[in-house]
This record gives sequence, C-alpha cells and structure tokens, in this order.
Amino acid sequence: MEKKKIIVLGSGLVGSVIALDMASEEEYEVTACDANRESLERTRQKSGGRIQIRTDVDFASTGSITDAVRGFDLCLAAIPGRLGYAMLGAVIRAGVNISDISSIWEDFRDWDNEARHSGVIVCPDSGVAPGMTNILMRYACDLLDEVEDARFYVGGLPTAPEPPFHYKLVFSLEDVLEEYVHPARVKKDGRIQTFPALSGCEVFKFTMPGVDLPEMEGFYTDGCRTLLETIPSPNVAEYTLRYPGTARNLEFLRLIGLLDTKPIKVKGMEISPREFFGHLAYPIMKLRPDEKDFTFFQVDVTGKKDDRRVKQSFSLYDEKDMSTGYPSMSRTTGFTCAIMGRMILNGLITNAGVNPPETVGERPEAVKYLLAGLEKRGVKLSQNSKTL
Repeated sequence: MEKKKIIVLGSGLVGSVIALDMASEEEYEVTACDANRESLERTRQKSGGRIQIRTDVDFASTGSITDAVRGFDLCLAAIPGRLGYAMLGAVIRAGVNISDISSIWEDFRDWDNEARHSGVIVCPDSGVAPGMTNILMRYACDLLDEVEDARFYVGGLPTAPEPPFHYKLVFSLEDVLEEYVHPARVKKDGRIQTFPALSGCEVFKFTMPGVDLPEMEGFYTDGCRTLLETIPSPNVAEYTLRYPGTARNLEFLRLIGLLDTKPIKVKGMEISPREFFGHLAYPIMKLRPDEKDFTFFQVDVTGKKDDRRVKQSFSLYDEKDMSTGYPSMSRTTGFTCAIMGRMILNGLITNAGVNPPETVGERPEAVKYLLAGLEKRGVKLSQNSKTL
C-alpha cells in the first residue's frame, strides 16, 4: 500500500509531537519543517530516523509554503499565530488539506470560498482550546432540547508552581502573552460583548473522578471565537485557568506597559516592551526537563431536556509524559491535531471549505473517533450529566 505523504509545518513544543505521532504509524511518510535544525534533529532522532526534515521553508513567505506543501496528501501546521492566517491561504493555493493549531486572531473563515472552490478541507483551531472544547460543546448542545448557557474552563499549569509567575510555558510565549492583552469576547443574554482580557476573574475548585485538582482562578480570554456565532446559546464564555493571584499580577504588568508591542525609546534606543519582558521572563518560565505540567479543561452546557434542567459536562486531564519528555499541553494539542488530520485522511471529515472545530461535534461518529484516539494515548476524559 502506498504511504500517505504528510508535511508538518513547525517543530516546536507541539509540532514535534504532531510529527512523531503521525510517524508512529507505518502508513504515513512524514516530513517536518522548521528553521531550527537542532529541534528538527531531535525530532528525527526520536522517530528513529523515520521523519524527514527540511529547514528551507520560510513560514513568513506564502510562496515558500505553497511550494513546500504542494504534492502532499495532508498538511499539519503548528506555527506562530501571527503567521497562521497567511499560511492557510498558501496551503489552500497548493490544493492540500490541512489540520492547523496556529493561534490565528484574524477570521480564518475569510478563506472559506477559496477553499471550497479549490476542493480543500481546512480544519483550523484543531487543538485543545480552541479545538476539542469546541467539538465537545457542540456535541453537548445536541444532547439537549434547549441550551441556556455554554462555557468552558481551560488551563495548562505546572504541577509544582514556583514564584514569581507560578506558570511555565507549555506553548509559544508570544501567543501566551497575547492572550493577556487581546480583548475577550463573550456572549451574554444573546449579545456579543467585549471585555478586557483577565476580567471576570473567579476562583474555582473543580472535581474530576480520580484526579486531585488544585484551586484555580479563571478569567475571560478571547478563545470563544466562532463559538459565539455557531453555538445555539444566549450565553457563551471561555475562562483561562491559572493559579490564584495570576490575573492581578498580569494586570499590573499590562498597566505599566510591559506587555505592549509598540517600540519605545530608552536612552536613544528603540525596544519593544513585550520583547524585552519576554527576553527576561523566558528563562524563568521555560518548563524544565524535570518539571511536570498538567492540562485540564471542563466544558459545561446547561439547558433543558424533556422539561428538566440538565447540565452536560466533559472534563479532560493529562500530565507530562516523563518517559518521552512531551509536556501535557503539547501532548493534548498535538494529538488532537494529528487525530483531526487522520479524520480527514479517513473520510470522517469531507466538507471542502473552512470547518470550525465545532462542526465536527455535530457528527457523533467523529466525536467517538476523537475521544477513542485520545484515550488510547493516555489522556483522561470524563463525561457527566446532572439534573439541576
């Protein structure tokens, strides 16, 4: 049987997991692309030499991306969000289907007409959140007759927090900091409203069978995205979870301008405050090889079923795999993206055009395939239905 040709754009914390997960099956021939040869070599060595590598693809050049992916059966992408929007267009022009986890702040649905015309299947936001949360939220909505409230809580945190941040990087620092400044959109009483990131802060104590979860605070971030328009609920919100006190500290950094991107002059030299802060913070925030992280989310959808008020909930918990060194957020995000790619290859996702992840939640067989794939990879999942 002829092998399917897979190309992975990005070989960082998540991209390397995607490539290795795909290369674990003999039916795929995998090529990983990144400017960082050292990262690529580590990925190739972990694969036992099964992954081919390329350093000549310029992610800032749409022409370079189009040339690189043309002729492949599937593209899987994990590049910085600021490059993701243009990258989608480049892959569509190559006529290649794609599953993507890049944190794109623009509206990726702009590419829908071109993708449909080209017969290309585009699955953006194919990570944990957005991604799996969207899929399960849509699925939970379909279990009810009427939906009143839909929200999800998500965080990736170190199991043993250390000052001053009580946080360790589990994905791009650039994208993490953007979450803390990008205005958050939520839906309240049927209206989409905008709040400053970090607002709406509350402290939560979640319970999940077999898991001892710490107390966490949650605040608004702009992760609802297409859910604000596609979920049949008058109330929709995302809460990012951190250890208590984080929002207050981040608000202080934002207030004094350390998270600003516009360069300022200091003693005749121009510098971006965020780049300066990131340069200082990265060594402290980087997850060490001996440190463990965990990923947790809970999706809660409340409404009516057979004239009873019911809450449908889904929870996920995962920890770093110390044997492979994969951080939990890299595992859960990378596995989801890879499984979504397999669904494209296996005909579970067939619609040409841009497919927001919640559209997958409308197909029970696809949801079952995703959950089974995650459980096979050691990710803990729980479903609960409660009459209120």
